[in-house]
Amino acid sequence: MEIVKKMSKKYLMSRKAITKVQAAIIAVVIIVAVVVAAYVLWPRPPPGPIMTVTMTYHAPDPAEMKVAEIMKSELMKIGIELDVRGMEWDAQWDLAKADPTKAQHIFVMYWWPTILSGYDFLVNMFHTEPEIFFNLGYYYNSEFDNLIDTAYSLEATDPDGSIELYRDAQEMLIEDCPAIFFYDVMNTHVIREAVRGYVDNPAYPHVTLCYDLRPPAGETTFRRAEPAVIVTDLDPSSQFSNEIVIICGNMYETLTWVTPDGEIVGQLAESWTVSEDGLTWDFKLRKGVKFHDGTPMDSTAVAESFERTRRMGMGAAFIWACVDEIITFEEDPYLVRFKLAFPAPLDRIAAASYAAWVFSPKVLEVGDDDAIHEWFNGPPPGGIFAGDPPYDMGTGPYYLAEHVPGHHVVLKRFEDYWRGWEGGPYYDTIYVEYVEEAATREEGILGGVYDFTYLLPMEDLKSIDENPVAKVPAIPSFQNLLGFFNLKRPPTDNALVRKAIAYATPYQKIIDEVLMGYGVQSKGPVPAGLFGYVEDLFQYTQDLDKARDLLREAGYTPPPSAMAIAGSLAYTELLIPCFHVMACLVKREWEYTPT
Repeated sequence: MEIVKKMSKKYLMSRKAITKVQAAIIAVVIIVAVVVAAYVLWPRPPPGPIMTVTMTYHAPDPAEMKVAEIMKSELMKIGIELDVRGMEWDAQWDLAKADPTKAQHIFVMYWWPTILSGYDFLVNMFHTEPEIFFNLGYYYNSEFDNLIDTAYSLEATDPDGSIELYRDAQEMLIEDCPAIFFYDVMNTHVIREAVRGYVDNPAYPHVTLCYDLRPPAGETTFRRAEPAVIVTDLDPSSQFSNEIVIICGNMYETLTWVTPDGEIVGQLAESWTVSEDGLTWDFKLRKGVKFHDGTPMDSTAVAESFERTRRMGMGAAFIWACVDEIITFEEDPYLVRFKLAFPAPLDRIAAASYAAWVFSPKVLEVGDDDAIHEWFNGPPPGGIFAGDPPYDMGTGPYYLAEHVPGHHVVLKRFEDYWRGWEGGPYYDTIYVEYVEEAATREEGILGGVYDFTYLLPMEDLKSIDENPVAKVPAIPSFQNLLGFFNLKRPPTDNALVRKAIAYATPYQKIIDEVLMGYGVQSKGPVPAGLFGYVEDLFQYTQDLDKARDLLREAGYTPPPSAMAIAGSLAYTELLIPCFHVMACLVKREWEYTPT
C-alpha cells in the first residue's frame, strides 16, 4: 500500500508538471494566434498606388478607349494607377511634342505605312529625330539608327542581308522596350453581298479600288459611308490623311503598286531596273495614259510631280529623301531616271500611299507651290472648283465631280482611262458620304442604303457577316496599335518600369475583348507580311509576378499578388488545428481527476 501511495504521489507531481507545461504552451499559442490573426484579418485600407502613369488615346476611337480601360484595371494589380485621358488627335499630339518632361507617359496610337516596308514603322516611330514628329516616345539610339538605315539601303540589292539587320534592330528595340506592341489589326470592312470584285488590300487600309468592283444588275452608283471627315487636303503633293480613300488608285495613281500578297507590280510604270550599287533607277512609263484634263502622261509630268512634292516638303514628302536628282530624256519621253544620294528601295517608295502621286503638269500654270496648294483646296466654288469637273489632276479611273465639305464627295467615271472599260459592268458614280454614327452606318448597309463601310462595333461583325445582305472580309493588315513610353519623364524613363508594364499588359484579353478576335498580338513593330517582319522575335506576354519582380528591382514595392494573399489566408487557417490542440489540452486538464 505504501508503494502505491508513493507511486500515486509521484504520478500526481508529474501530472502537475505536465499541466504547467500545457498551460505555457497554450498561452504561447494563444498569443501567436492572436497576433497573426490580427495582422492578417484586421481591417485596414488597401495600399495606395506606388506610382501614377498617364496614358492618352484618340478619344473618338472606341477600340483605343477599351484598351486604355483594360490597361487601367490590370496595372492596378501591380500598384500602378493609370490616369487615362481621351483626347482629340491634335491635342494629344501637341501635348507629346510640346515638352517631353511634361508629356504623357504612354501615347496610344495606330500606325500604317506610307512606304510599304518595315522601315516605315521603324524610322518614323523610333529613329532619332532633330525635331519630334512621330517618335513620340523620344527613343534615341544611334546603333539602332545605323542598323535600320543600312537595312533600308540593302532592301533592293541584298534583301537577305537587309532582313538580318532588321532582325537585329528589332531585337534591340524589344530589349529597350520603348513601346508596348499591343496588336496587329485585321481589316474588317463591311460590303454588300451583291457587290462583286472587291479585294481587301492590307497595304492600303480602308481604300476601295472602285475600278475592280462589279455592280449588281441595274445599279450604277457605289455608295460608301465614311466614319471620318472625307477631305482635309486635296493637294496630291501634301495630302496625308483621310482623303486617301478617294485619291488612292481612284483619282490618282503611282508608278508602282503593291498587291495584297506583297508583290510590287507596275502601274504608271511598265518596268524598271536598278544598278548594282542601288543608286540609279530607270522607270519605263506606259504610253497612252492621259490625265483627267487631257494632258498626256510622260516623264516630264512624273519629274515635275515629284520635284514639287520634294520641294514643298509637306505631308509624306520625306519618302523622297533618298533622291538626289530626277532626269528626263528628250529622245525618250517615257523614260525617267532617279539618281539616289544613298541606296533605297525606290520601287516600294514609288508605290507609297501618300506623296507618290503623279499629276498633270498643267497645274504649274496656276502659280507657285503655295498658290497651287490654295487652288487645289478651294473651297468650293473657288480654286479648282471654279469651273466644270474634273476637279483633280490625276490619271485614275474616276475623277472628282463634286465636293460638299463635311458631307459628301462624288466621283465620276473617266471615259479615257488607260485600262479601258471593257469587260464590265463598272460603276459610273462613286458616292462617299460622311456618316459619323456607327449605328447609322450599320443600319444603312443592312438596309441597302450603303454598299461599303468600316469601323463598326467589333461585337456586331459576326451577326453582320451572317446576314445575307452583307459580308465582312477579314484579312491581316499592315496596321498595328502601339503605346509609346515617354523615355524623358519618370517613371517610364526607367527600362525596368517599362518592362514591368509590358509584362502586365493582358495581350490576349485585349484581342478577345477589344478586337473580338479580329487581330493577333504584335511580334515587334513590323506587321506580318511586310518586308522587314521577323517571325521569331521575342514577345512580352502577361506575367504579373515578373512585372512585380521588375518593379522591386526598380526600387518600388508593389502590392502582393492574389496568390500571396491567398497564401496568407491559408497560413491563418493553419491556426485552426492549433486551437483544436489547445482545446484538447484544456479539455484533458479539466477532465483529469487524480485517484
